Amino acid sequence: MSGHVARRWGWHRIRPGWARRVVDAAAPRPGQLVLDLGSGTGALTAPLAERGVRVVAVELHPGRAERLERELGGRHTVTVVHGDVLRVPLPRRPFRVVANPPYAVSAELVRRLTGRGSRLVRADLVLPRWQVNRFVADPPRGFVARMGLHVPATAFQPPPRRDSAVLVLSRR
Repeated sequence: MSGHVARRWGWHRIRPGWARRVVDAAAPRPGQLVLDLGSGTGALTAPLAERGVRVVAVELHPGRAERLERELGGRHTVTVVHGDVLRVPLPRRPFRVVANPPYAVSAELVRRLTGRGSRLVRADLVLPRWQVNRFVADPPRGFVARMGLHVPATAFQPPPRRDSAVLVLSRR
């Protein structure tokens, strides 16, 4: 296994109560297409599905993807994709993202989501707070960026070194 892939499996699970708060703040509407990129075991996927959104949960780790498929894949609103968040094709129709992606690829992921041809309407991404500040100060072209919910290190298991926050990106 290459170090590149192993690095992407670094994982800070967001606790269920905090995941629900992130989803509540994102306020997706029933029927919307929402990607959960780096879905892990479904901490965000489950509350998204409960809201009636069409969730595409993307997970690189085969064991986690298999568990997610077993636990949530049977719901008609959840599709589980075993794949790399930087390589899986983006929807060709308008979509949202509500995710706690791997921090190691978050900058590259934001570039991909906001790149030319993307149909992203809004993203609520749990990222390191310092990185959210950077995107708020210099948002991707065509998007407005703001800091959403503050997410303390204690909201994760295991806790990361620093606090996180939700980066809210909305198309201009």
